[in-house]
Amino acid sequence: MTAVKSALRTLQILEIFAEQRRPLSLGELARLMETPKSSCLALLATLADCGYLYRVGLEGAYYPTRRWLDNASQVAEHDTVAAEVKASLRRLRDATGETAIDAVLVGDRSVYLDVVESSELVRFTARAGDSKPLHASASGRAQLGVLEPAERQALVRKLTLERITSRTRVTQRALEQTVQEESARGWSANYGEFRPDVISIASGLRLGATVHSLVVGAPYQRVEKKVDKIGQAVRAEAQALARRLQGQGGAGNKETRR
Repeated sequence: MTAVKSALRTLQILEIFAEQRRPLSLGELARLMETPKSSCLALLATLADCGYLYRVGLEGAYYPTRRWLDNASQVAEHDTVAAEVKASLRRLRDATGETAIDAVLVGDRSVYLDVVESSELVRFTARAGDSKPLHASASGRAQLGVLEPAERQALVRKLTLERITSRTRVTQRALEQTVQEESARGWSANYGEFRPDVISIASGLRLGATVHSLVVGAPYQRVEKKVDKIGQAVRAEAQALARRLQGQGGAGNKETRR
């Protein structure tokens, strides 16, 4: 898929402001975006004309208006699927005491859509928009397990199976075998294959035409002996979520594979 540069730069501006948390001048934005001032100025002027940025102070620094938040809030308030998923994540967080995540299959990556963090001082941290390779993440392998065999095999053949830790599976045969075993069980477990100090457990499901997985991530030592119990809880929550949304017309015909 060919990226649209102007769209990427608009998103980049919003991400920069989120990171910097202060008004920024044209020069600062151009430097952070690694783009010429003339191109940056045209984009800033357009966003300002549309009400998404405003000028601050005598030096004319820029800062986002609430229009971003207001529009995003309007969208979120009418997303019934997201509300149901959020409720599932909160139940998983409360039941396990650990961070719960909704992830979606996008191309050859598993992308986090929503995160409900644990209240523990030492916890697995994640942000919406983070992504993980399919072969080295519980979220990704759970999503692979939801696909039809031919669809899964075609996708696996396209993956770059990079070794990230000493535990990472780096052959198609090993990945296929693991996905089949985990799919039959109903949940996937990642023992330090992406981050050596983290265990993640996930169960996949279809919501409409999209492949999701519910995930619990936690420090390795704290949950090493509780993986089976957490896996059963994640599988049960994923199946219940699929049934609820199917009843609302928001999910496909297939529930979590067992």
